Amino acid sequence: LYLVYDLIQLSFLLYLTGGISNPFSLLMIVPAIVSSTFLSAGTTIILGILTIFFLFLLTIFHQPLPGIHEDSITFPKLYLIGYFIALIISLVFICYFGIRFSGESKRRTDAINKVQQVLAKEYELESLGGQAAAAAHSLGTPLATINVVATELKKELGNNQEYKKDLDLLITQTKRCGEILKKISK
Repeated sequence: LYLVYDLIQLSFLLYLTGGISNPFSLLMIVPAIVSSTFLSAGTTIILGILTIFFLFLLTIFHQPLPGIHEDSITFPKLYLIGYFIALIISLVFICYFGIRFSGESKRRTDAINKVQQVLAKEYELESLGGQAAAAAHSLGTPLATINVVATELKKELGNNQEYKKDLDLLITQTKRCGEILKKISK
């Protein structure tokens, strides 16, 4: 909407100062070019059509250009039509490449963002793996101590059936925990 407003405002100023024969009429294509690099293709097409419409109107309807038209020197119609066509060709050409380059830039930006996300996930996994290895190492010593104490208790208690079952369970579970910690550290 701001670009349309700028286009209307510039058209009105050019209407008052010579129309398309004003050297600054080249600025009429700027809003569409800006749109081609930052906005969608549909918005650019709408601005391009509006620009062509306003250029056409400025070619036909305008107030005299101060300093040139005051002495009854006017530009030939063929010159004005040629300049009108040149502006349209410039508009289409520059907008086309603006749309293409902004599309390529957007694809590159998306690809970079995806690579950064993958790298962040890899870093997170690496960090998590390091923490898991540190936890496995830290828990290894207490488990070994529990295993040694349980084995010694089993030897001291001998054939006491009341505690033997519990001590066997304790020993097998500490060995199982040790195996789980080895898997985590890998």
